[in-house]
Parts: sequence; C-alpha cells; structure tokens
Amino acid sequence: MIKNKNANDFYKVSLTNAEHRNYLFWSLLAFSFCTFFPVVWLMSDIQNKIVFSGGSSVIANIIAVLIFALYVFMLVFLWKKYRKFKKQGTRNKPSKEIIEGLQYFIEANKLYETGKDSLDRIVITKSATLGFSKPNDEVFIIRAYKHADKFDRQLSELDNQLSALTGFPLDNKKDTITYTDYIFRTRKFERIVVECGTANKNESTLIPLNSELNWNVLKQPHMLLAGVTGLGKTTFLNYLIIEMKKMNADVYVCDPKRSDLSSLQHYWGKEYVASDTNNIARLTREVKDIMNNRFIEYKENAENFVYGNSYVDYGLKPVFILFDELGAFRAGADKKVFSETMANLTEIILKGREMGVFAILSTQQPNANNIPTELRDNLSVRLALGNMSNEAYRMVFGETEGLQTISEKGAGYIYLDGLGWEKPKYFEAPYLDYKKFNFIEEIKKYN
Repeated sequence: MIKNKNANDFYKVSLTNAEHRNYLFWSLLAFSFCTFFPVVWLMSDIQNKIVFSGGSSVIANIIAVLIFALYVFMLVFLWKKYRKFKKQGTRNKPSKEIIEGLQYFIEANKLYETGKDSLDRIVITKSATLGFSKPNDEVFIIRAYKHADKFDRQLSELDNQLSALTGFPLDNKKDTITYTDYIFRTRKFERIVVECGTANKNESTLIPLNSELNWNVLKQPHMLLAGVTGLGKTTFLNYLIIEMKKMNADVYVCDPKRSDLSSLQHYWGKEYVASDTNNIARLTREVKDIMNNRFIEYKENAENFVYGNSYVDYGLKPVFILFDELGAFRAGADKKVFSETMANLTEIILKGREMGVFAILSTQQPNANNIPTELRDNLSVRLALGNMSNEAYRMVFGETEGLQTISEKGAGYIYLDGLGWEKPKYFEAPYLDYKKFNFIEEIKKYN
C-alpha cells in the first residue's frame, strides 16, 4: 500500500524551473554586489558626520560596525533562503535520464506556452509541472500539478502517454483538485501456483488472489467474473472453490452449461449442485432462505442480537453460491424461472454480506440482459479475464481507459472496492497445472 506522499517528496520538472533558479541566483548575486559599495559609503558618511559634529569617534565606529553587521546579516539570510530553495529543488532528485524524459514529455505533448521577450525572441512563458517520487524500489509516482489553466484536463488524462514513456502499465491513479498521481509498479505481483498438499484450514475472511492481493469477503462481498471460453475462467473458479472449502464454507454450484462444474454433484450431491433451470432456481431459493433464516435467528431474536456483529462474530460458517454462465441460463430458462432466479440472487447480493452469504456470478457477456445493472453495481469484486471488447470492459468496470491487450492465458483485469483504486489493475489468476494437480482429489479433502 502506498501512503500519501508529501509535496516535498516530489522532484518537480518543467521547462522553466531551471531558468527560474538561475535567474534567482544571478539576481541575488547582482544585489549583493550592487549594495556592497553603497553600504560602505553610507558607513563612511555616517562616521564623518558624527565626527564633524563633535561626536565621539568611538561611537561613530560602533554605529558603522552595527550597520555593516546588519547588512551582512541580511545577505546571509537571503543566501540561506536561496540555498534552502535550491536544496528543495534537488531533494529526491532522480537520474538525468528521468528528468530529461519528463521534460521531453512536456514538450512532445505541447504542455507549455510560448511568447516573445523584450528582445523579440520566442521564449517559454508557461509550462506544465510534473513531479517524480520513488517511495520504494518497486513503485514510482509521476504527479501532474494542476494550476487552473488550459492544461488541467489534459493532465488528468495522461494514462496511456505516461505508460508509453515509462514502459510500465499504470498500476493506479489518484485524481484530486490540485494534482493527479500516476502510480507505476516496476515488479508484477507473483502469480499463485496451486500444488497438491495436506488440507489447510483458513479461519480468516481472506482469499489470496496473488502474492500481495487478497479478497476480503466480509468487506468486499460478491464477485463478477467475465471472460470468453478458454481463457481461464473455469480454472479460476476451481481455485476459488478450493479456497472456500478451506474456510469450511458451504458451496453451492449452478452450472447451466453442464460443464465440468456440474460433475461436482457426483461428490457433493444435487443438494449443492444444479445444472437444469428448475433446480438452479430451487438452489438460489434455498440459499436465500438460509440467509433469511440467519437474519431471523440473529437479527430479529433479541437474545442473540448484538449491534454491529457480522456472521464472523456469530460464529457462522460462510455460504457461497457460484453461478457459472448467466448467459446460458437466460437462454435456457423460461421467463418465470429466470425472473425468480434473478430476484433470489438480487436479494442475496443486497443482504447477504452481514450473514455471510456471498454470490459469485460468471458470464461471457456481462451485458444488462444477463446481469441487471442494479445487480452488477453491488458486486464488490470484478474481474475480466482475457481480451474483451471496450463495451464489455465498460460493462464490467465502467471505463476502458488505459486497459492494455492481454496476451497471457488466465490474465486480465481486476477491481476491488474499498482499496482506493480509481481504475482496474492487471491481474494474473492463480494457476492450476491439471497434469500435476487433481482437482477432485483436492476437494475431497474438505468434504
């Protein structure tokens, strides 16, 4: 996690800042030189007047020394101020290549204005300012400062240009009234590689997604998973099932495609797995009833109710309903069954978090026909695996700016609510090598 950076942590670069510092230096040097002789003349004049008027020469000398001391003090003060200003300008100074790269960026994107000086020469009169900070070895930040001028809008939309300049995909973006921070990560999060082993219990609310990112189901309830066939959706769902069983969760699976997930009914029974439309509707109804019964027992019962408690505090096991391919279900179900099922899922998504009931919805086409907008907006975790159309990205994330082409199987973009992200991040889903990993034998460990 990147803490808020102080303004002084950034080295500022523009097309005018170097000239400004040189101007101050020469101005201060000229002032020091030009005032020295008048001060010396003033000291001599005061001494002469005091002596000629009959005063003591000792007093005259003391006054002259005080005037000179005051003058020296003033010069020292001004030069210290200049030194402090110059030191601030070089604090956290990056390499010459970075400074020149940012100056090139300002020039290439026309983030400056020109005019003519008194000698009729064309000079830069105004320039955008970019700040650079490197809080650690893995992250660097480019800050674009806003000054209520014509560049402000452009400075808020530099995602692709800065990625091209740095050679790194944008990890995060923070847009404020006075600046926009573009955050880059020089090292990718490590992908999880799942291996067979002994059964491990997970008593937390966290499901690991990669080396540094976790899904906190209590704070980020419900997930939307989008992606076309063959790009790792099912593998990721298999991984999630294993992690859910490690949490001692009850997992319900709806698979209208009748793919591999539907075969779990051979091990868990039809009580937990459904593939035909009527049984899928029944399963969503039963999970909704589990949720409502928990509300009755722990929220409406005064003996059990504790204000602010969640399912964790009540000692309840989590319940997940995994729905793989809403589009296939909509295509195969009649209107009444589809409406009832979506109503059940909507109630679970709107109310389930507090009582530990969570939904994972998977689809190839995340449009409003398959997932109503009010339902999609309440899914705290959203993933898109593989390359998708701009419209599909917009349906999942609400935006498409800065999303790059995906070449890795099982990779895509992810967004989690509550982490301060302003855009989705590149993500590589956990990897299961089915030649070495037996999914069925793994889940049997948790039955």
